[in-house]
Amino acid sequence: MIPALDALRVVALDRLALHEDHDAARLERLRARIAAEGVQLNPVIVSPCNGRLLVLDGAHRFRALAELGCRLILVQVVRLPGRVEGWQHLLRGLSPSVLRGSSELAVSEDSAPEALAEVVFAGAGPLRILPRGDGLRGKVRALHALQGLYPAGVSVRRVEPEGRVTPGEGEALVRYRSFSPGELLEVVAAGEVLPAGITRFRIPERVLGVRYPLEKLVEGDPEERTSGLRELVRRRWEENRVRYYREPVILFE
Repeated sequence: MIPALDALRVVALDRLALHEDHDAARLERLRARIAAEGVQLNPVIVSPCNGRLLVLDGAHRFRALAELGCRLILVQVVRLPGRVEGWQHLLRGLSPSVLRGSSELAVSEDSAPEALAEVVFAGAGPLRILPRGDGLRGKVRALHALQGLYPAGVSVRRVEPEGRVTPGEGEALVRYRSFSPGELLEVVAAGEVLPAGITRFRIPERVLGVRYPLEKLVEGDPEERTSGLRELVRRRWEENRVRYYREPVILFE
């Protein structure tokens, strides 16, 4: 079988640790969909970290399952990448004056290696976003403050870190900085979370479409559930119901 399939596990929900916050509207939609479908469609991507499992991708799935009363969760265990990239956010309604009016962050037009993000507007050079507070908590507060300036209900389009996008009139492109794995572990250890949707992990051989029954996640022994999961995977493999794609995939959410 494909080696990535061996990385699927059913584990206790409370073993997972989050480094990133959630979007309330997205969480509500996902919770309703999971409840209606009765399955966890895709595994949460996790990496072992100080006795726990750090969530790399799937914070909304984690929270949705917790709110639905599940004590277990389907995960794919991977190695922690050496570098954590930052997404770019393209949106409308953000302006330089709004940025400069925040008391939680500082704005500079000069190059700043310590900048948490860059914001680019049509026809203008980037504005660098800096924390006003000291240390880790000052950085986290500044990042939350930046997202707090996004207009309510605005559509935010995520752009790949290397994507070359030029904002049009009335648009802003927010380029979030990359993080080291050590910085994420520091965030978790401090009991903090980064804003939603700013970290980007590249996961080779990501497993999708498992459709694990929700009823088996409400309670039970994780080891027994994992044994049953392995049998499910083996059966689907033998029935030729597993596809392996090397080419890029475009996914509608």
